[in-house]
Amino acid sequence: MKYAEFNIDSNKIEFLNSVFGIESVLLNGKRISKKFSFSGITHEIKLNARDLVLESKCKQFDKKEIKLELKENGILLKEQFVKIDKKQRYVWFLIGIGLGITIYELLNLLLVYLHQ
Repeated sequence: MKYAEFNIDSNKIEFLNSVFGIESVLLNGKRISKKFSFSGITHEIKLNARDLVLESKCKQFDKKEIKLELKENGILLKEQFVKIDKKQRYVWFLIGIGLGITIYELLNLLLVYLHQ
């Protein structure tokens, strides 16, 4: 799902994030970066002779938002804050519950096996 869009010199930079933490960056509709992240990551962007960096920082438990910073040579060009999709929070909540139950059951099996 698309979260943000930056326009630099008539070029469109788009940031997308999937429910499973896959971040993608598109430049004029073409994918130039695809990375996995829980809490944020850096995407490098070559735009003509310019070297840009798009940093994502995810605040899942605090403000439930993603902070996006577009920088050139360490200087902030643009910044956006976008809310995390509720669907994404629910999926991770369900995954957490599933993992918790699975770990609990495995530990119980291990304890039963060790006490025999």
